[in-house]
Amino acid sequence: PLAAFFLPSPQKDKSLPSDFRLLPDGNSKFTKDCLFKIRESQNMQDKSRELMINLELDLDPHINKASLDDDPGKIAAKERKVMDFTIEKQTELATYYQAFNYLRYKIEGKNVLVFQIKADMDDLRGFTLMDSKPFAIVLNNSDVIQARIFTLLHEYAHILLNEPALCIPQEDITRKNHKAHVEKWCNAFAAAFILPKSEIINDFEVWGIANYKKIAKKYNASLSSTLMRLYKLNCISEQEYDNEINILQNSIEKNTDKGKEKDFCGPNSAKIAKRDKGLTFISLVLENADNDFITTSDVLDYLNIKTKHMDELTNF
Repeated sequence: PLAAFFLPSPQKDKSLPSDFRLLPDGNSKFTKDCLFKIRESQNMQDKSRELMINLELDLDPHINKASLDDDPGKIAAKERKVMDFTIEKQTELATYYQAFNYLRYKIEGKNVLVFQIKADMDDLRGFTLMDSKPFAIVLNNSDVIQARIFTLLHEYAHILLNEPALCIPQEDITRKNHKAHVEKWCNAFAAAFILPKSEIINDFEVWGIANYKKIAKKYNASLSSTLMRLYKLNCISEQEYDNEINILQNSIEKNTDKGKEKDFCGPNSAKIAKRDKGLTFISLVLENADNDFITTSDVLDYLNIKTKHMDELTNF
């Protein structure tokens, strides 16, 4: 903004989440577009804080904290109960998008915002913003929805641990350091949450390795995470895991777009706002407008929508 040139000194940029910023090739530099998206998300978090303060709302997350000494499987089981994510509820969610929206709704109900951005998949899958409140999870909507469900839960685990992170594709977690320990814990939590141990073992005994895709579909999990979960639960051997993963990867390379559910909102700016900014942020904006804390022009700017789509937002 022009006003920035009249400040007594340049504003300092917020840092990337913690020290979790290295790319797989060891290069710490993200693309210009990726850095812009991260800053845009931080700006959304700042706006959320202002809107919540206007309404005298609590900024603290409503969560039960965990530590690396806790069993991620047990913590996942507790969180499933807190979010009322029973096996019955999970299996009645017919699509990956229904499962994602349900979990997003539950997490936002804990005073943790969930935003989505479109960034290069070579840069990142998601990250958490915990330098200030309210805390926020940011996901890359370029990722397939199955993977986004896992990333949502993985990033939520970072908040439970109070360990902010910027998670990137194909990250090396085999090293024995604090970061690797955190990443393994968060992966284990997400896997146990979406694929509960006893149910997965029982289903595997019925269906076997040949039908592992049925298990993935039943629980709205990705195929790769289902295979990894079966391996970690000693349902399949390392050789069986490697064989199936190789087959899966070859299939994905040949059919990059085949069979994917399209995350397409069309040109309607209201739908895009719901997808990217979330219903909680939209509610904050509309309630601030109703209380005359912000103008209609501010609403259009905050939500990046057109005037003709306002009615759709007020009736969600």
